[in-house]
Amino acid sequence: MFQAHNPAQHTFNWYCDLIGATENNTATAAVRLRSIVKQIRDGYRHPFGIKFPYGDQSFQNGYLIAYFPYYIEPLYHVLNSANLPDNLFAKENLKVSFFGGGPCPEALGLAAYLRERAPNLRSVDISIFDRENSWDTIQQGLLPEMLPDYAAPQTKFSIKNHQCNVVRCSGNKCASSNAITGSDIVIAQNFLTEVHKNGGTAIDTFEGIIRRSNCRFLVFVENNYPENRDMLNVINRRLFSKGLSTDLAAISQKSIRPNITLPGVLSRHLYTAEDGLRAKKNVTFYYVVIELKRGYKL
Repeated sequence: MFQAHNPAQHTFNWYCDLIGATENNTATAAVRLRSIVKQIRDGYRHPFGIKFPYGDQSFQNGYLIAYFPYYIEPLYHVLNSANLPDNLFAKENLKVSFFGGGPCPEALGLAAYLRERAPNLRSVDISIFDRENSWDTIQQGLLPEMLPDYAAPQTKFSIKNHQCNVVRCSGNKCASSNAITGSDIVIAQNFLTEVHKNGGTAIDTFEGIIRRSNCRFLVFVENNYPENRDMLNVINRRLFSKGLSTDLAAISQKSIRPNITLPGVLSRHLYTAEDGLRAKKNVTFYYVVIELKRGYKL
């Protein structure tokens, strides 16, 4: 079971510190979020073809409060049901790459999974690949702050940011190829929506990543849009048809209710039901775990 945590309070505190809000004006800080959260929600109703301003500070603040806490747990549940082999973790160090990670709440979900599955790992090296490098403040500040609530106490985590746009990837000239090559697991969460317009190029890039890297598993956790399911099917079948995966993996759908306690200030001043603004309760997503042919006996 996912351990007790309070990410909504932690992220709101982080946001308040970022904008200089004191304990006396947290209500004002919450009210300031209404417009951008409404804008993001409207865009995510059907996001295909929309260019979201991920590098904008206001957008990042809204995303941090309205979405970050809810996207910690999905990867935990996906990995927990994947029955990954023991020998994947029979080492001191694990290397994981996240594509389109942005603020990367899924890194905390990974830490929670490893806390139960492989608590004796000495270290985990996380590489986050995203086209926006402005998420670095959260990746290097907020994530390390929150990791102790999720990770095994004896496991040391390192987090490195790499600017990467997979639809413009230059293949073997990739500046981050060394980090990719050493990965044991490659993870993409809520990523395919962003590359849907250039889906063919993105799939080419992922095939190149698989061919260049030593990763043993490719994991997708994607928002609940039929377009994402269709793209997962294309990736799954392509890798299998080219002999890069061990089998056609099952593409599944899951709905969870994250274990989150919403701060009262957000209930009173942000999620007031005005303009349809209500706190999220459930998260529904598609996922697939693709085992890759690497000459290992699993």
